Amino acid sequence: MRNKPPASNKNEKYWKDAREVKLLVIGDLHGRKPRIHFKNFDAIICVGDVASDKEFKTYVALWKKHLKNKDWISFDDFLNEKFGKRKLRELENRSIEVGNKVLRFLDKFNKPVFFVPGNWDQSGGETRIKEENINKSHYNYFKSFLDYYLGDELNAKLTKGVKNLRDCQFKLHTFGNLNFIGYGLSSAPEKPLLNKKRFKFSDEELRKLERVYQKILGKLEKAYSKRNKNFATIFISHNVPYKTKLDVIKDKESDTYGKHYGSTIAREFIVKRKPLLCASGHMHEHFGKDKIGKTLVLNAGFGPDKNILVKIDTAKKKIKNMRFHHA
Repeated sequence: MRNKPPASNKNEKYWKDAREVKLLVIGDLHGRKPRIHFKNFDAIICVGDVASDKEFKTYVALWKKHLKNKDWISFDDFLNEKFGKRKLRELENRSIEVGNKVLRFLDKFNKPVFFVPGNWDQSGGETRIKEENINKSHYNYFKSFLDYYLGDELNAKLTKGVKNLRDCQFKLHTFGNLNFIGYGLSSAPEKPLLNKKRFKFSDEELRKLERVYQKILGKLEKAYSKRNKNFATIFISHNVPYKTKLDVIKDKESDTYGKHYGSTIAREFIVKRKPLLCASGHMHEHFGKDKIGKTLVLNAGFGPDKNILVKIDTAKKKIKNMRFHHA
């Protein structure tokens, strides 16, 4: 079901002539309402993962142990084995209901909320792959992830009643003489070639996967082509871009410890299109900034006490200053 376009903010006519815009950037919340530490801001950027993971945490840890022991299984299959589909659906519904409460809380500030879904927000694309277990087929397992990343419709239960939401998933919005465009859902490097050694794809499988990868980039490019060329662009990515200081796995219990695990889609888009700012999250162990060329990259961090305030001079297309807050 398609969501209705968000209602226009009554102040947006004023913002057509704005020379300075202050953006409040909020990271992964996983069901917790953020504590807002900056009172003066014009719009909110939320990088996704607002749905709750509270009832899943124990099983995430158990699943990671399976992966570390090379006992490969998709997280969905793992949960189905533990709960069964009916119980899993109940948990997912409660998770989304909590996420909706988080978005409704942000909505109360009566500011535009520029949003992309995270990998917990149940907004992924559909796949025709029936068997996603990596033990059965490396190709099917990876293809199902790429299909998921193609999702361009937010979960209607997640966004119900959130009037100021601006859905940026493969979509473009303008506000305050700025373009906003986004790409959510990603939880790992999407580039098939980077994963060839690990997953042992055949050359034909690699070609098929690369076509899907290019389709993701194509959807992002299509939205970007509609931008106002006189405005600077703000790019919102759930996962941080690949190969920065913000995407290195620090968890020694993880089978990917020490590796870069950001989004290659986000990195390729930034290198090609050079947005002024990339606001991102997903990697809970990082909270800070880095640069790719002239693009400032933010990891907005994890938890309710982390906020970033970014002040932008829209006339000069420059970031004037930033303030980080964490408890």
